[in-house]
Amino acid sequence: MKGCLSFIFKTIIAVLVFFGLLHLGVIDFIKDKIDEHKGTSQEKIYEDTKDIIDLTEIDDEYTIDKNLKILQNRMIVAEHNSTGQKMIMIEPRKGDFLTKEDINAEDLQEKIEKLINKYRVVKFDKIQIVKKDTFKGVGQEVPYAKVKAEISSLPIKDVEGIVGVAELKNGKNLIVVSVNEKGKYSQIIAEAFYSQVK
Repeated sequence: MKGCLSFIFKTIIAVLVFFGLLHLGVIDFIKDKIDEHKGTSQEKIYEDTKDIIDLTEIDDEYTIDKNLKILQNRMIVAEHNSTGQKMIMIEPRKGDFLTKEDINAEDLQEKIEKLINKYRVVKFDKIQIVKKDTFKGVGQEVPYAKVKAEISSLPIKDVEGIVGVAELKNGKNLIVVSVNEKGKYSQIIAEAFYSQVK
């Protein structure tokens, strides 16, 4: 009986707290914030990112998913709608995060591994540089390295893509990445996207 009364008492308190928060508008405020985040329009993202890049010419094949700040590094994530290929642009807090010179350096693989270990976003078992080249994008010639990797911390185990470096108008570096599952990555999709970024 005592346990039953305790449960009833806790339920009454929970209901009162809920209605109290509802009355104060806290629940509506939280709901509005969630809806606002979910419904962020492409135009709003374009506006929020225009201080570093111009995304207004991106066609409907791509969706800009996120504009985030992680450990003071700015990250913009886009997706190719029909293939799921991701394009990730990072404006690092520090300019020496990864440079154009690093792309052509002998120790590029080591530098990429150090960066991944530093930020620990995902755990890679193996990273391999396949080739190095350049493409026209972000209004310039962008040096890049094609990479294959094995991931242990995600359901997708094998990925491939590119890591490159462009220079922003403010003189900072913009790390450009495009990645997809092994066998599904398309350089054409990556270059088409970055050719529309100004």
